Amino acid sequence: MRPCASGGPIPPDAAQRYPNRGYHDMYVGYDPANKRDVFYGAGAGGYYIYDVTDLANPKLLTSVTGIAGVEYGHTFVVDPTGRYAMTENEYQYAPLRMWDLKPGLDGTAKTISRPIGAWIPQWNSLPHNIEMRWPYAFVSDYEDGLQVVNIMDPTNPYTVGYYYSCDCPHPQGAAGAGLVGGENGTWGVDIRNADGLIVASDMQTGFWAFKMDGFDGWNGHQWGLPNVSSAQDWDNGPEGAPKPGKVS
Repeated sequence: MRPCASGGPIPPDAAQRYPNRGYHDMYVGYDPANKRDVFYGAGAGGYYIYDVTDLANPKLLTSVTGIAGVEYGHTFVVDPTGRYAMTENEYQYAPLRMWDLKPGLDGTAKTISRPIGAWIPQWNSLPHNIEMRWPYAFVSDYEDGLQVVNIMDPTNPYTVGYYYSCDCPHPQGAAGAGLVGGENGTWGVDIRNADGLIVASDMQTGFWAFKMDGFDGWNGHQWGLPNVSSAQDWDNGPEGAPKPGKVS
């Protein structure tokens, strides 16, 4: 394989402060309002948003940096409009933080440093990976299992559902053993938009599939938003994007 782009580089100031550290998780979504592909990278120093429409020339749009208690971003997801973000940091007791990216995207702020909301199921938890299907965030939460969070008001997220797939306690002395909060229990989560199937992986008990009452599938149009999520429509492409010409 050969690369077609270098990706969104870590900005030089962050690269100097955190050498040899790049990105951990990332999300790429189409921005119908501005007709561009956007990369959301969680990595050294925080979180970075790049316009990657031209893959050979990524353009930094804004960042979420200078955050109290955060040196390295782990997970970064956004709502279908690209305005509201939810982020995770890989250490116990850290809540998921909610951000309004609009000041940075509008150019009125150089970077975003202050969250507008936060959520954690209990004080000693470690929320991990996130799948966003507005107005819900589906969270794999290690020992606290699968958690479903309503984020319609990003300043006041609250729990609407959960399932403990492991029922295992938070390990004692996890940090001293080189673990981040224990790392038992629910690790990953994904959503099937067609029918609302929720799947999760648990490192002790295996694979789980769930049905949440009232969640029978997801399409952004149901909420007056673009139909944009981590589940790409490979047949039709991103909503609102120019259609490529057919190759004979």
